[in-house]
Amino acid sequence: MSKTLNEINRIKKKQKVLNYEWYKVNSILGYSWAIFYFLIGGREAGKSYALTKYFVNQFIKYGRPFYWIRLTDASQGRLLSNNAEKLVDPDLRRKFNLDLTTKGENVYNVERDSEGKILKKTLMCRVLALSTFYNDKGSGLFDKDFLNDPKMFYNICFDEMNREKYEKKNFDIVYAFTNQIENLIRSTKQRVRIVCIGNLLEEASDMLTCFNFLPEQFGRYKLKSRRAVIEYIEPTEAYKKRRKGTVADLLMPNESTFTNQIKADVALIYKGRLKRPNLILKFSKEQTDWFTIWDGNVIAQYNKEKVDVVAMNPYIDEVFNVKSRNAMLEAFDSRAFRFRNLVSFKLFQKNLEILKPRR
Repeated sequence: MSKTLNEINRIKKKQKVLNYEWYKVNSILGYSWAIFYFLIGGREAGKSYALTKYFVNQFIKYGRPFYWIRLTDASQGRLLSNNAEKLVDPDLRRKFNLDLTTKGENVYNVERDSEGKILKKTLMCRVLALSTFYNDKGSGLFDKDFLNDPKMFYNICFDEMNREKYEKKNFDIVYAFTNQIENLIRSTKQRVRIVCIGNLLEEASDMLTCFNFLPEQFGRYKLKSRRAVIEYIEPTEAYKKRRKGTVADLLMPNESTFTNQIKADVALIYKGRLKRPNLILKFSKEQTDWFTIWDGNVIAQYNKEKVDVVAMNPYIDEVFNVKSRNAMLEAFDSRAFRFRNLVSFKLFQKNLEILKPRR
């Protein structure tokens, strides 16, 4: 039997064994060189549940508190309400014999006497919001002695990291997330797990695009230079069977937030070699919003090329010409551009969507 056939059979056997209904995190968290772990999966795949179980087990076993981050203070408040009843599922509370109470953003596990009086409380979790990260700046969240205990580990979850399709965009997710993590761990580089959980939506994920990566196919991707592992979770047959016939399946069977699959316009993706830069398109003063047009009308993210500039917005310290800007928009509308990769395409499209109205 050939080596290739052996490998195929090994993969098939593994897939059969892993045909579980709910996602498990133990495998992906085994990459000790990583800091960031991305779990991208459809709704009700069990991502948040699996991570909650893992973090609570770490707390019970090693005394490690964890952080749970949501986008908005409203979402944060829902998790903290009624003694954090929505943070930890009832079966996990029973399994780990948890008695939780909250104070502010802190969630404590408590021990009581026979009359219900609290004898001892231990910090289990802090629930934070990105939209108000500035309130946490300088608030003493960082403990310089935390890792002096060899059992300690920073366990951090950024849950529901992507905005929903029609959710208001009133702050920069990556900027807020970076500053919130700075509040928590400062310059710490070791013994840190930051797990980002989300559905794959039609819009580009802010967190994934800042890693200059969007998965095009299901699988596990290792970005060692960025210390990140990305799991684009393929729905198993057990998962599909459970979801078949549900309300979501009947009403919106093709919605990406449920199927976890985006039908990207890969016809515009250019796989060839870039030859010569022709123009730079600037949407703002930030280089992350700059794109270079290469020979063949191929658009790639800016990488310090030195050519003429077309300003796509006014007030960005460049000469702004409405006709030049509109010519770029018309070229995109007529599908005259191709793109270096899916990230470039999604980011460029995202910048076009928030342009000031054409005049």
